[in-house]
Amino acid sequence: MDTSDPEITFDKKGNCNHCDEFLKKYKNKIYHGEESDRQLEIIVNKIKNTKGKNKYDCLIGMSGGVDSSYTAYKAVQLGLNPLALHMDNGWDSEESVKNIKNVCNKLNI
Repeated sequence: MDTSDPEITFDKKGNCNHCDEFLKKYKNKIYHGEESDRQLEIIVNKIKNTKGKNKYDCLIGMSGGVDSSYTAYKAVQLGLNPLALHMDNGWDSEESVKNIKNVCNKLNI
């Protein structure tokens, strides 16, 4: 994060308030090795078992950033067939749109 956000603050260690809030809220959602892998496998199997005859088994909102790109990659790696969705809200950058196209093309989604 940077100071372009008018509501951002930093503590003495240089951590921003958004990061601190995230860590407090999601402290139980952080990756915990093999246990997290097992939990993810359970979720993926549940998705696969409920797909039925549908072409897609999940939906991924694509921003062109690292998080959504990795989510798409991981979904395909786990054997899912995601539908990628991007909504141009009027402030897309050329780079983000290019990233979305590249990720979707490389992953065949």
